[in-house]
Amino acid sequence: MTQPFIERYYALEKPLGPVPAWVNEVPAFKALRAVRRLDFRAPVTIITGENGVGKSTLLEGIAVSCHFNDYGGPFGDRPGSRHNPLRNVASVIKGNRPMDGYFMRAESHFNVATLQGDSAPGASNLHKMSHGESVMQVVQEAFSGNGLYLLDEPESGLSMIRQLALMAELHMCAEAGAQIIMSTHSPILLATPGAEIWEFTADGGFSRGLEVEEAVAFRALRDFFDDPVGIADFMVEVTKQSPGN
Repeated sequence: MTQPFIERYYALEKPLGPVPAWVNEVPAFKALRAVRRLDFRAPVTIITGENGVGKSTLLEGIAVSCHFNDYGGPFGDRPGSRHNPLRNVASVIKGNRPMDGYFMRAESHFNVATLQGDSAPGASNLHKMSHGESVMQVVQEAFSGNGLYLLDEPESGLSMIRQLALMAELHMCAEAGAQIIMSTHSPILLATPGAEIWEFTADGGFSRGLEVEEAVAFRALRDFFDDPVGIADFMVEVTKQSPGN
């Protein structure tokens, strides 16, 4: 593995400032406090788990600790918020490489492009593209082999074919020397060659070094492909029996 931009994300012994109650309830941060530190052992680290486990929150914590803007965008474009509470509970140990890169958030992707103006990747036509097309445009124009790239559920708006293309783009960046940390539900992106998978659970559990076939997202999709009609019927019945239906 090429020298990483960041080597570790770790829980602070004592908070540096006020910490809202909700931060302590995030399952991924419960897991971080339990293991004390998360070391980055591969060029690509993939964070996965069910909705609500704190994948995006953990990624944001890593981003703000590296001084990316918590809203997203290229490193150094705009200063991040000094008041983000995630700064108070955990931090990173950096490698020796000068920091550079991009923090891509699906929810603020277009807004970041607007704020960047003419300096945005594909600025002349980014807003004329679909969300998925614009994600690929940014990756192809702004990502290289010399940066830390943080991606929060980049599969949003991407077809299966585009997810395969994104997986290949990210793998090539990593092969060229980039470090990539990504949160995702996509079984396709989970299969990025050479990636280490971190999986978090709602009870604060944590597993690392999983094979793609062991991840919940992959197993759920495999079960569906094995029996799509049966799984669909089962889920309809479960939904009918749930409170409020």
